[in-house]
Amino acid sequence: MRRQALPPMRNLVLTLVAAACALSIHAAAHAEASADNAKLKTIIDGARKEGQLSIVVGEGTLGGSNSGLAAAFNKYYGFNLDVRFTPGPPMPNVVAQVVQQYQAHHDAVTDVIVGYANHMMDLIAGKAGEKVDWQDWAPNLQAPGLVSPESIAVPVMSSTVGIAYNTTVFKGADIPTKFADFLDAKLKGHVATTPYASSFDRLATPDMWGAEKTLDFAKKLSAQVGGLIRCNEIDRIASGEFDAFGLTCSQNDALATAAKGAPIGFTLASDAPIVMPLYEAVPATAAHPNAAKLWINFMSSPEAQKILYEVSFADLDALPGSKTGQSIKALQDKGVKFLIVDTDFYRHHDQAAMTKALAEVQKIFRER
Repeated sequence: MRRQALPPMRNLVLTLVAAACALSIHAAAHAEASADNAKLKTIIDGARKEGQLSIVVGEGTLGGSNSGLAAAFNKYYGFNLDVRFTPGPPMPNVVAQVVQQYQAHHDAVTDVIVGYANHMMDLIAGKAGEKVDWQDWAPNLQAPGLVSPESIAVPVMSSTVGIAYNTTVFKGADIPTKFADFLDAKLKGHVATTPYASSFDRLATPDMWGAEKTLDFAKKLSAQVGGLIRCNEIDRIASGEFDAFGLTCSQNDALATAAKGAPIGFTLASDAPIVMPLYEAVPATAAHPNAAKLWINFMSSPEAQKILYEVSFADLDALPGSKTGQSIKALQDKGVKFLIVDTDFYRHHDQAAMTKALAEVQKIFRER
């Protein structure tokens, strides 16, 4: 006899019960592991005494206060800290403020600094980041490459630059997969780029196109674009004002807009394959350093990475199961070599030359 299908409500109840059991089992296993890790236990006890974690970030970064990360963080360690997300200024400004506070021996404005590799290098240069012996106690940071060489910055997600396009205009083989596709005469006046020439400084490095080719491309692109827009203005592509936009600052805005049902697609540009890790670090004068360290370890857990992708459409490509990693691997399998703009990148590149090239491209766009 055929087994009858379970009523929808019963299905839901059983699903929720199974999920709760799985989470309980994981929590118990994590608690047991923590008990065996004396240093981790000491840090957890220290965080309980601190009772709070304050994170100052730009609007929407890490999903903000409504992401669910705070609740998951507390559940992960079995405590109830007061986790506060405060909207703050741009990343370079926060780093500069933290460096100034370190020099003045004042508590940092944030317990966790969030920024890209260039921001972390400014923090490191200012000696305002705490060097943490992560591998001595942090279970999620044991794999190679998950901590910067100085043991200060820890990557939490990967941003990829590319092309956002209107899916009612481009389909199948017509979808632009290279930045050079923007030079097609048929697209003249129908494409957009950023006024601040996002990622052109990286394209100008010897690893990518070099300065001469980058400036030549910028001049040709300037004659093609119909307008200059910011990275968070993907709705102007969805509305049909422009057919395509690149290079995007990351995949986040395009994928978030598409998830709302807008006619937006996103593709990595195979001729501008760039990955930019977003890092977290503990300020040397953090008011709640134990909680900050635990937060950073938590952010590399499967639980946090899943939430992070749900709220920002990005996770860390170096971790198992990464959805961002799948997109990167698809191009790598075709022989595309990605430029990883990590802290090592800034140790081995002439930032003055990059800044000069970026300024020249910006001038080309302004004078278009």
